[in-house]
Amino acid sequence: MRFPYPIMLLCLLLAVAACQSSGDDGAQADSTDVRTANLEGADRINAEERGSPIVLDTPVPLRYTFRKGDRFGYRIATDQQVTQVSDTVKDSNHQVITYWYRFEVLEAGTGGGGRLRVLCDRVTYAHTQSTVGRERSMSYDSRADNTPEVDKLYAQYNAPVDTPFEIVVAGDGQIQRIEKLGDVIKNFLSDDYATTKSDYRQSLEQEYANTGLKQVLQLAFQKLPDAPVGKDSSWTIVRPEKLGYLEYRNDAVYRIREIVDAQSGRLAHIDAALTSIYTGGKTMDTGQGIATMDAFDVNGKGLTIFNMDAGRVRRRSLQTDVNVRLYVEPPQELKEMVPESRNFWWTQDAHVENSIEPYAL
Repeated sequence: MRFPYPIMLLCLLLAVAACQSSGDDGAQADSTDVRTANLEGADRINAEERGSPIVLDTPVPLRYTFRKGDRFGYRIATDQQVTQVSDTVKDSNHQVITYWYRFEVLEAGTGGGGRLRVLCDRVTYAHTQSTVGRERSMSYDSRADNTPEVDKLYAQYNAPVDTPFEIVVAGDGQIQRIEKLGDVIKNFLSDDYATTKSDYRQSLEQEYANTGLKQVLQLAFQKLPDAPVGKDSSWTIVRPEKLGYLEYRNDAVYRIREIVDAQSGRLAHIDAALTSIYTGGKTMDTGQGIATMDAFDVNGKGLTIFNMDAGRVRRRSLQTDVNVRLYVEPPQELKEMVPESRNFWWTQDAHVENSIEPYAL
C-alpha cells in the first residue's frame, strides 16, 4: 500500500539543509555545550586552506564585507539518496542537482552584506528510481541541445539559467530579498506565460523565490553569529518547524575550530552539528489513515571555510541523515472496500550531501 509521505519528507530533508545555512525566524544564542560534528579532522581541509593558527588577542567579528564590483562564483550540488518502504513495497531514489552560479556585487551595505547580481550559468539533473524490480532514469543538462519540450519539463531547475536577477544579503549572511525575477518566471512558465493571470504570476514568483532559489542560494551564505568570535567560540540556532502534520525543531550548533593564516587568506574553519527533534503528537490523523510516530532521527554535520579577508564563504560541505518510521492504520471503510488493505509500517531512510565549491569565472 502507498502512503503520501515521500514528497513531504523530501521537503523535510531540504528544510534540514537550509536550517544549517540560514537560521531565519529562529533564536540565536551562545553555546558552551557543543555537540561534536564527528568530522574527520584536518584531512577534510584542503592544502591551500591549511596554515598557521592565528592567536587572537581579542575576539573578532565575522561579517560579509562585499565591495562594489566584486565577482565570485559557486558550484552548488545536492546529492539525495532516499529509500522508502511502504508495507512490503520498496522504493529507492537517487537524485543529484548541480548549479553553477555567478555573483557580482552591485552595492555594498554599510554594515556588511549588500545587493548582488546573480546569474546561473548551468544546471544539471540526474535521477534514478527503482521500484519492485523496475528502474527508471532521467537526466538533464541545460547546456545540451535540448528541445523546447525537454526544457519545459525541467523548468523548475533551468528557469534562472542565463537570466540575471538580484538578491539582498545581510551582513550575517541571511538572504533578505530576491528581486527582479520577471524574466525568470517567464522562463518557468514558458509558452503558458501569456495566458497566466498576473496575480498568479505574482504568487508564483514569491513561491519560486523562496523554494526554488533561496533554498539553493542560502547554502552559499553561511549564517554568521552576531557576537565576535575566537577559537572554540560557538553559537546555536534553533528553529521550530511545521511541515504538514509533522512538527519538529531544528537545532544547529556552530563552532570555530580554528582561525588560520593560509595560502588563500585568513580563514575561519567552522564546524556544524545539527539535530532535529520531533515535537508533535505521537498519533496523527493524516486524512488517509492514522499514523503513529515510532522513530524520528535526523542528524547532520558540516564544515565551512570562511575567508575573513574576502568577507565571504570559500567552501562548505553539509551532510544530513534522516530515518523516520511510522505505523499506519488505514480507515476501516477502506479496509472493507479494498480487501488487501491492512495496517503497515512505513519507513524512510535518506542521506543528503550538499557541497558548495568555488567556481572560477
